[in-house]
Amino acid sequence: MEFLINQEMLTSASSTDGSLFYQEKEAFTGVNKIAGKVMHDLELVFGYAPQVTTDRTKLGKTAVLYGTVDHSPMLQELEEKEIIDLSEVKGKREVYLFQVVNHPIVGVEKALVIAGSDKRGAIYGLFHLSELLGVSPLVDWADVKPQRKESFTLSEDLKYISKEPSVRYRGFFINDEWPAFGNWTMKRFGGFNADMYEHVFELLLRLKGNYLWPAMWSARFSVDGPGLANAELADEYGVVMGASHHEPCLRNGEEYKYLRGEDSIYGDAWNFISNREGITKFWEDGLKRSGQFENVITVGMRGEADTSIMGKEATLADNIELLRDVLQTQNQLIQENVNPTLSEVPRMLALYKEVEPFFYGDENTPGLMNSEELEDVILMLCDDNHGNLRTLPTEEMRNHQGGYGMYYHFDYHGGPISYEWINSSYLPKVWEQMTMAYEFGVRDLWIVNVGDLATQEFPLSYFLDLAYDFEKWGTNAVNKTDLYTKQWIQRQFAGVFSEDEMKKVFELLTGYTKIAHNRRPEAMNAEVYHPVNYKETDRRLEQIDYLLDLAEELYENVNPENFSTYFSLVYYPAVGNLNLQKLWLLTGKNNYDAKLRKMEANKLAEQIKECFKRDRELVDQYHTIDDGKWYGMGLSEHIGFIHWNEEEAKYPILMNVLPASKPRLLVSLDGTEQHTEGPAWHNNKLYLNDFLQPDIEEASFTISSISDLNADYKITSKSEWLTCSKTSGSLDGIEETMEVISVKIDRSAMNGETEGSIVVEMPIGTCTIIVNASNKDFSDLPDMTFVETNGYISIEAEHYFLNKESTSQHGDVHRFQVLEGYGKTLSAMKAFPTTEYFTVGKDAPYLEYLFFVQEAGEYEVALYMQPSNPVTKDGTLFCGIQVNDDETSVVNVLPEGYRVDGDNWAVGVIDNIHRHVSRINCLEGLNTLRIYAVSPGFVLEKLVIYPEGKNPADSYLGPAETYYVGKK
Repeated sequence: MEFLINQEMLTSASSTDGSLFYQEKEAFTGVNKIAGKVMHDLELVFGYAPQVTTDRTKLGKTAVLYGTVDHSPMLQELEEKEIIDLSEVKGKREVYLFQVVNHPIVGVEKALVIAGSDKRGAIYGLFHLSELLGVSPLVDWADVKPQRKESFTLSEDLKYISKEPSVRYRGFFINDEWPAFGNWTMKRFGGFNADMYEHVFELLLRLKGNYLWPAMWSARFSVDGPGLANAELADEYGVVMGASHHEPCLRNGEEYKYLRGEDSIYGDAWNFISNREGITKFWEDGLKRSGQFENVITVGMRGEADTSIMGKEATLADNIELLRDVLQTQNQLIQENVNPTLSEVPRMLALYKEVEPFFYGDENTPGLMNSEELEDVILMLCDDNHGNLRTLPTEEMRNHQGGYGMYYHFDYHGGPISYEWINSSYLPKVWEQMTMAYEFGVRDLWIVNVGDLATQEFPLSYFLDLAYDFEKWGTNAVNKTDLYTKQWIQRQFAGVFSEDEMKKVFELLTGYTKIAHNRRPEAMNAEVYHPVNYKETDRRLEQIDYLLDLAEELYENVNPENFSTYFSLVYYPAVGNLNLQKLWLLTGKNNYDAKLRKMEANKLAEQIKECFKRDRELVDQYHTIDDGKWYGMGLSEHIGFIHWNEEEAKYPILMNVLPASKPRLLVSLDGTEQHTEGPAWHNNKLYLNDFLQPDIEEASFTISSISDLNADYKITSKSEWLTCSKTSGSLDGIEETMEVISVKIDRSAMNGETEGSIVVEMPIGTCTIIVNASNKDFSDLPDMTFVETNGYISIEAEHYFLNKESTSQHGDVHRFQVLEGYGKTLSAMKAFPTTEYFTVGKDAPYLEYLFFVQEAGEYEVALYMQPSNPVTKDGTLFCGIQVNDDETSVVNVLPEGYRVDGDNWAVGVIDNIHRHVSRINCLEGLNTLRIYAVSPGFVLEKLVIYPEGKNPADSYLGPAETYYVGKK
């Protein structure tokens, strides 16, 4: 007989069938509270709440029995009767047994037993039942309503033992919380108190996290509860509390501001040199107050308000010795006030910003690495605040007894530009970076800065699932982020959207996050994407409009009961991001067109105003849905940052054009900057070269008004093999300001011709478009050979001719793999294993590209790469480049003197690309280019080859991919 829960059972439970849940007085109170939340989940699913009892005799024939090993007489009794075997979970970390059993207790015929190895194991086991019922982890936080069920069954022989989480401490950091999160919690809960943290803790635990850094800009976690209520609630639920990198010994940085003073026992200076006694007392009292709870104690010290610890005049040795003194003092305080066995107290030192060199030292000054003070301390490494890892543990360093952590960012308040408004994180990037961290031995602590938390639910879910079950979602799950996204959508919207609609949600989520990955909304401006070259702006606008249409279609179709969930989790972050991108793309076109005096610029200005208005409306609507549930969460500035903060942010500058006094038109070639009004005494010839690529069958040019008077045009094709979509027309400069003319080629009619022409007659002149075309047959070249047809070759990295793997002396396979969807255009290539340093000619895998150029000579190859930082302190990232049989050049693709926070780094993280140019010698005709993996972290997205000194036209995404043999 299966384990069954149904509506009939729940409706009659109180009178006939007895209670479903059994609650023991010996259980942890936090576990019982979580069981109460799970019972509420059942009510949402079935429409009726299950009954709970503390009296076994009042249980029904079907029961849910839950508990924690060593805190449950009931579990002990079941084990003694050999109904369950707790040895499979005892002594393990955060593990649960989930088993259907027969006749466990007199009167109970069938029971589900949930046995946690510890408090969190029991909690995760209870929430596992909710998940099987189809309840989303966001049920409380984002009001995700589960699909209603009449009944639910589990197999009679079900027995499941969960895994130990892959990463020991997994959680998030509420940060940069003003003006958004702060206003939200003040209005909704009256402060940063336990009423608010109740929801945060539940979200964390439902996502299988266990570790939290609380809000700290103006908040005091252990004071705001009120009092210790926040800390006590965290401890009750089994949430391990930590604090940010500059808040040691269980005291928030804000606390010192309120307690300092000339007469204070803590002194009046956050300075361990001048106020050693006061600061030590401050730390000691923090440990005494909160040391009895489960914490990872932050150690170390930074300056007040997250600044450097000593002045600029201090030497590296001075800083290292001061930090050593601080650590010795803190360790002693922890021994005296928390646990005399220091190794049993989880502690963490963040190697963040200026603390990193104090750890590593330099060639003249030994750092704190391998010091006694840090022997059992988790060393928390960091990304560069923009999602790119900094240094990682070398093979030797991985033996550190305390292990390693990673501080990652989905939100950042700082240079070069802050991003705090809505989600702009991209799952393939998170996967690529965090899997590398794990493979390098960073497995003890993962914390991600989620800023205000709202709109970050999607990437946060992924981050915590990756940390909980790395075996499922990590290195072995290459290109599985799309699968994860589809499963996440299913969890939130099962029963809400049809399968076809869920596909649209998938397109919307992956589409907007990819666009945000290319350029975060705060960093957008009118000069990012080129307004005309390679049509990159028009193509991006087309994609944005498609996604916005999807968002609106779903908006119209979602039922009122699920509207706020769709709006907050998908619609608002997607449309907010896309609308802002559109605003800036249109501004770029407006400014460009206005400089050419096109009347179209005035239309574009009106569209920009609409986007600006829409931005304000979106925030206002977000603040009013669900009776203001999210009020405040959209308040972060997000338009036109030019510094790290919003000061002096530049809003769009709109350009309007005054009409010419007589009829005038302008012809421009789409995808280029070529244009003319056609006067005989100036340039009146344009060169359309699209058809030099054999796979191009259609191109276009645009005729634009420069006045508000009727202006006629006539188009004549001088070549039979060229046809235009129109032969004549008229623009009035008011309603009709432009006309895009499509040009099609019939190569079968060329009869050996390679040049044609199209004549456009306009009121004040004639424009001749010289059309260069190729009818060459390149079929004698190997498939995947890129052919230079228009002065350059552009290659998406995954379009190699050969992906050559190698084998190490230990038999390990070294190979490049495609990272689908990764990067700014199509995808990327990365060598695995990610921890390896490869030697060219020995064990380095390589990608081989074939390309054909018309002339021999000096060329340049530009490599477009993910903006990885070096995994070591030497500031280098190498790859090998070989052309034909020439000697392989092992080149550092980073500029000399590269460092995080430097100018080159800043450009890279804003543009989300590193670009390196090398000189190569090419033969006339067919050439071979090999790119070898050398350093970890090398991720190749695109290659562009062109004659030396003849750079292709400017663009943000790089030249669009050119023709290759076999291209379909």
